[in-house]
Amino acid sequence: MHFIFSDNYSWLRQIHRSAYLLLDIFCKVNNDGSINPLTFFLKPEYFFNPAQALRRFGRIGKPRPQIAMAQLPWGAKIRVHPGENVGCEIYNYGIFDKIVPECIARLLDAGETGMEIGANIGQNCLLMAAVTGSTGRVLAFEPHPEIFAELEFNCANSLEKNWAKIQLEQVALSDISGERILFTPEGFGTNRGSASLREAKNCQTATKVNVRQLDDYVSQFSRVHVCKIDVEGCELKVLQGGQKALSNKVVRDIIFEDFSPQPSSVTLFLQAFGFTVFELHQAWVQPHLRPIPFSGFYGTKSFSYNFLATLEPARAIERFRFTGWHCFRSR
Repeated sequence: MHFIFSDNYSWLRQIHRSAYLLLDIFCKVNNDGSINPLTFFLKPEYFFNPAQALRRFGRIGKPRPQIAMAQLPWGAKIRVHPGENVGCEIYNYGIFDKIVPECIARLLDAGETGMEIGANIGQNCLLMAAVTGSTGRVLAFEPHPEIFAELEFNCANSLEKNWAKIQLEQVALSDISGERILFTPEGFGTNRGSASLREAKNCQTATKVNVRQLDDYVSQFSRVHVCKIDVEGCELKVLQGGQKALSNKVVRDIIFEDFSPQPSSVTLFLQAFGFTVFELHQAWVQPHLRPIPFSGFYGTKSFSYNFLATLEPARAIERFRFTGWHCFRSR
């Protein structure tokens, strides 16, 4: 059953946040990188993927490397920087922001087409390739030169697998085509996914990048089944550059990041094109979909920042009905 909470349930949201805070405190790792037994049982990343817990135990007493090879649950091996947020999560837990790959694993099928906009070092597009298999197609977009080089390396590292070939594009997607400035903020070394087309207050570097519209690429396909968008606050611009594809119902499912109060401008934009939007909510045993209505939602920032917009809500609800975490399965 799916519930729509009103403002009267703000107390429940506060309890939920407090519970997660306490859970985080109990699950802190030791300075030497080891984990406590409680962490093993409380973290789905270890319970559903015990091989990752064994890898963590094997690092006890060893210094953290600047660069390391890490294995994703579905079998891909990628190069990560354990000192920054994405690399740290993958190095320690074997996966980053697990609700997103879980959504991909549940919604995407063999032979289908996946698209990742803001691919970073390749975790999610590699999962798309594994899920869709040799008959599927995957496109991945990453404009940052340094990150794109790592994306290329990580995708090439899985070429021998019987997965879909990943088409890599070193461009940014927006509402226009041409050239734009990609701003890299201070602290990029600890968050290497923070570069954005939005001007940063404390800009470390500014790089000119090629910009295209989503419609330029979607026209290659009769259907894009799952599209994941994470572009540091520029999600609406990406969607505005894909209005033809959205009008023609080419894209079935869109997974996107949104830190704005709901319903946000992105949510309302997608609902106008016939999408049903769900909040992706994490629970220990499985993820859940929480619907966002056209109006009268919380009016405050959600404790989730990942969302699913779909043209086939019944299919999505059915796919999320089963317990467990599918993203931890070997492919």
